[in-house]
Amino acid sequence: MTFSLDLTKPLSRVGLVLSLIFLTVVFSAISWLSFGFMTNTLPTSGAHEAEQAIAQKVQDETFSKLKSAAKGKVFDEKAALEEARTKGLEAAAKDAKKIHHEAVELWAPFAIFLLILSAIFFAGFLSIALLRRVNDAAASALLGFIAIAGALAYATFVAFEPFLTHHDLTKTWAPAGIIGLVLFLPLFFKGENQSHTEDAH
Repeated sequence: MTFSLDLTKPLSRVGLVLSLIFLTVVFSAISWLSFGFMTNTLPTSGAHEAEQAIAQKVQDETFSKLKSAAKGKVFDEKAALEEARTKGLEAAAKDAKKIHHEAVELWAPFAIFLLILSAIFFAGFLSIALLRRVNDAAASALLGFIAIAGALAYATFVAFEPFLTHHDLTKTWAPAGIIGLVLFLPLFFKGENQSHTEDAH
């Protein structure tokens, strides 16, 4: 059985490859979606609401000033309302970048938190697959420990790839993911059903 949380169940080399591909695709998708939601969708929505609030506030203030200034004169409410609306939109546009930046900063810690969770769960599931492979190949505990360290490095890189890409750091940290793969690569060359062979002896 390829996908299982039972450490006692053996995992073949093909099973490990399939598990690695499946987990990489799933957790990469989770990381990209969650990062995009936290750094784009939510901030944009929050910034839009803040801009509308500013525009409405300036519009109301401008309209009140125009109305007060027209005391004793003929007040063109339609023209005043249009002028106030224009002033409100200009004020919102002026602060748009600042508002969006503040919204992104507000949600940034949550985006990082979700990436950390993605890395933890990815590393956990991948470690289980690797330990099953270790047991099936009757590999040493040291090799198992090294493989888990590799899983942690690889999973962290994949999970944080959206963040690294956003800051143009992917190439800088790519060696971490490659090293992670190299650390558990020996398990792909170990024999299969070795634990049963040793039990027979």
